[in-house]
Amino acid sequence: MVTEGWPPNRTGLNPNSGEAYDYYGLMLSSLERNDEALEMQRRAHELDPLAHRMDLVTTYLRAGRYEEALRGVTRVLEVEPFLPLVHLTLGWVQLLTGKAGQGVATLEKGLALSPDNSLYLAQVGQAYGMVGRTDEARAVLRRLEDLSTERYVSPYHMAYVHTGLETKSGQWTGWSGPTGSGRAASSVSKDRFSSPHYGGTPGLTCCFKK
Repeated sequence: MVTEGWPPNRTGLNPNSGEAYDYYGLMLSSLERNDEALEMQRRAHELDPLAHRMDLVTTYLRAGRYEEALRGVTRVLEVEPFLPLVHLTLGWVQLLTGKAGQGVATLEKGLALSPDNSLYLAQVGQAYGMVGRTDEARAVLRRLEDLSTERYVSPYHMAYVHTGLETKSGQWTGWSGPTGSGRAASSVSKDRFSSPHYGGTPGLTCCFKK
């Protein structure tokens, strides 16, 4: 149980530190305190707009404020067209607003810009599972397992793919929803993203600090 006053706000110790506001905002966002999180992220962006612009975008995304997230990520894309993080974030915006095919393609584009990133690979695998491309999702899972024999791969990344697949293994019961059980989907409901992880939007590690 989160007690009142937690997490403590220590931004006053260095009120000109964008990093302080940024990390505090991310913590608040993970607790679904979205209005407070956005206030912190806007301040971080004001103090250091180049460093914290994507965190502001993803806080909008976590909060379900998709139009603002789309405007923000589009602005960043204009100046950073080869940044994988931007494409991955845009892909989730598209996926969450019912553009499943376009969203997956954009996620794939982001992965192509950083193909060795297991985190990004996991995000694409999760998206495959969520839109019913289960064979491809399982192929991603096998790829992650193979990579784990060569270098460290976080089990968390594999969990993303299992999340998308709605695997029922005793450890994960998956989501229920009209696009589950391997059926293809033309769109993905926001409700299917409901989870404590990332303030109601799992699968957005691609959008946050590595």
